[in-house]
Amino acid sequence: MTRIVMTYLGLDIGTTATKAILVDERQSVVATATVPSRIDQPGPGLSEQDPETWVDGIRQALARLRTTAPEPYAAIRAIGLSGQMHSIALLDDRLRPVRPALLWNDTRGQAQAGRLQQDVPGLGRATGVRPMASFSAAKLLWIRENDPAAFAAMRHVLWAKDYVRLWLTGELATDMSDAAGSQLFDQENRTWYNPICDYLGLGTDRLPILREGTDRAGRLRADVARDLGLAPGVTVATGGGDTPVGAVGLGQVEAGQSFISLGTGAVYVTVQDGYAPDAEIRLHSFAHCIPRRWYQMAAMLNGASCLAWVAALCHESDIPALLRRVQGRGMRPSRVLFLPYLRGERTPYHDTDARGAFIGLDASCDAVDLARAVLEGVAFSLRQGQDLLAGQQPIAGPVALIGGGARSTEWAGIIATILGRELVVPRHAEHACAIGAARLAMVADGWPMADATPPFAVEKTIVPDRDAMPLYDERYACFRDLYPALQSISRNAGLQDDLSGKFS
Repeated sequence: MTRIVMTYLGLDIGTTATKAILVDERQSVVATATVPSRIDQPGPGLSEQDPETWVDGIRQALARLRTTAPEPYAAIRAIGLSGQMHSIALLDDRLRPVRPALLWNDTRGQAQAGRLQQDVPGLGRATGVRPMASFSAAKLLWIRENDPAAFAAMRHVLWAKDYVRLWLTGELATDMSDAAGSQLFDQENRTWYNPICDYLGLGTDRLPILREGTDRAGRLRADVARDLGLAPGVTVATGGGDTPVGAVGLGQVEAGQSFISLGTGAVYVTVQDGYAPDAEIRLHSFAHCIPRRWYQMAAMLNGASCLAWVAALCHESDIPALLRRVQGRGMRPSRVLFLPYLRGERTPYHDTDARGAFIGLDASCDAVDLARAVLEGVAFSLRQGQDLLAGQQPIAGPVALIGGGARSTEWAGIIATILGRELVVPRHAEHACAIGAARLAMVADGWPMADATPPFAVEKTIVPDRDAMPLYDERYACFRDLYPALQSISRNAGLQDDLSGKFS
């Protein structure tokens, strides 16, 4: 049996689960553990977690690794972190949470985001994204106005992975990528943005020290090391937000490299070597978790959730079987067009009141027609994102596909054909963020970036159907016209005003 020389630990603090992964010095996966996380939703649009949930998840995950892989676990040299972005923990002067953390999907700050857009000129250009309730700035303004006691007691602002690192090391810090997702950050200069901090009444002394994600942010405290069964003084990397750390896990650190994550929503991400937001701020432009890199992201709120919705609507309980029936009709566009804006949309429209639609229904349409239209509608939405991204930075080589949607070969084939691009599904794609965190730990431990971030191993390759591409190009032209036309009809009929209060 090969003796384990050294291992690296990657921790991913997600919204619904905490993941831990051990890799050896060859980056082979040695062991993994996943622990579900509880989300509190005390009302419509409200989403919170007790920050101690994040620490408890790490404790449980590491206990499992310690049991299942004791020798590799004992050989850990460095720890890296990835975490859900935008979710803020407010701490008092004794480093205790003053209230539950508001998560990225908490929408109570919508009105505050609108005011930020008006009151802080140039905010979108400097911070890389239009003001939204998802980001920390709007959440902080909501807390200041609606929970003034908590705002007054706050002495430190941290994000999910930073709260865990504070527990591990006792150090208050964040990286450029989590700072980038806060809307408190000057993306180009990679520092805090004073105009928004001044507007919020938030002194930069309440914000953590900024480091690169590959930096050593501290060492494992002796008491925590004893509790976890690890050696004291283990290096702990700064880490980063889940999207850029996932890119590191995929080995995507050079300009033009891209990936699509198809989950409940969908994101299309391209790495950049400079800060270059698009003119209308339709894309998210953020600092990467590694030095001298940024990334742009087309963010779509509607992904695999649309497929789950149409399957339930049609009483189709076996989604894989439904997808096989879709594939059985061949690679040709559906007779029906689907606008996938069931939950509003970000890229390219930034319209929380956008709504979905089926166009072209007739009495002969069945569940397969509707399902295929949904698959195509999400893929057309991804193509709109691709068009914007490619206008900013040429997309190099095949595009990686990760997320739950990547498991469907049928859907991946439709996406590849509509995008006109070869897609590759990486091995261990479900652990991309945790693997990326382990790679950041390796760099913090002294590994060269190039050695720590090799390209991912490919599990399968999906090529476009060249015969079907012209047909889909014609349908895509119709798809692009659909939202403006329906928006005009809704506005003229007064539907948007009637519906937005009920469903936004």
